[in-house]
Amino acid sequence: MDSGLSKLVPVLTNPGRVPLLKVDPARPCGGRMKGYGLLHLLEYAETTYGPGALTAWSDALPLPLRGFATTKAQLTSIGWLPVELYFSALEHLVTTQHQGDPRSAIVMGHAMATRAISSFFRAAMGFVTPPTLFSLAGRFWRSSFDFGTLEVTKNTPPTAEVEVRDWPLMAQSAYYELGGTFIAWMEASKAKEVRFTRFELTRAPALVVAVEWT
Repeated sequence: MDSGLSKLVPVLTNPGRVPLLKVDPARPCGGRMKGYGLLHLLEYAETTYGPGALTAWSDALPLPLRGFATTKAQLTSIGWLPVELYFSALEHLVTTQHQGDPRSAIVMGHAMATRAISSFFRAAMGFVTPPTLFSLAGRFWRSSFDFGTLEVTKNTPPTAEVEVRDWPLMAQSAYYELGGTFIAWMEASKAKEVRFTRFELTRAPALVVAVEWT
């Protein structure tokens, strides 16, 4: 299932000594994301791991959130949901299906992003390089999240650096999910042989990603 994806994302380094925590839906950070991520993840979990893969996760959710996990009718792709819903479900799959290895979130993030890229955007992305792609993604970041920013900090083709700022979830699985998402985006660009050379928490809460391509 990995297909070599994890080799493209190095081990997360943490020179800023950012405290890493589990995602806790009972202690929401206040950040929200659009519902399409959870919709895709519920479908992915059912088809990949089986219908009961997220039952224990949904049963453990606080009552106000449980309906979103058990009744898809309450979910819409454009509705805003607590960010912990999606990332706690992902973390549950990491724990129960992948022996707790947070790097397995790379594959899931890649799969979710691949599902989210429409044929129209995939065609448009095929004409741009990673720095342009990240620049455009940074402009539309708030259409998916109501927090944080995505900034291109260095642009020296065929290398670039981007930084995710003000990210509220200090969970390894969440950072690796972003890594998988970025790989899916870059694969849709005209760049080839894309790989990360830096994947680092420099300070709370900033994630720096350096990328090379041909």
